[in-house]
Amino acid sequence: MRHLINFFVILILLTGCKSPEEKPQKENKSPKEIVAAYLAATNRFDFKSAKVFLIPNKKNLIILETLKKMEKSIPDDQKSRFLDRERGAIYYEKEITDSTALIVVTPNQDIAMPIQFNLKKVKDKWLIESVILN
Repeated sequence: MRHLINFFVILILLTGCKSPEEKPQKENKSPKEIVAAYLAATNRFDFKSAKVFLIPNKKNLIILETLKKMEKSIPDDQKSRFLDRERGAIYYEKEITDSTALIVVTPNQDIAMPIQFNLKKVKDKWLIESVILN
């Protein structure tokens, strides 16, 4: 009986361990991928996910609040037209250094104004520092 209990204890300990191959690889997204993910989240009105890609400064938080207010004014049947809009956009990687990046997005749909995203590397992760409508 004692050996059976020891066997189960060891079995439980071993099943809780993961081999190095099983650990998910945390990938660092490029500045372009961060901007695309941010736009995808905002186009789906998923502001909690969008906030993850931003440096939480005053201007960025105001932009999110403005987008939240805009969402409330859009009828539900019209919200679907925003889905996947980021896929039709053209992304230009203007300047990329070790710690900063400038991505310009040109939507090829209704809005012809380019949007400039200034990114900064924070703890080895790219985050959007500012969004500028040109």
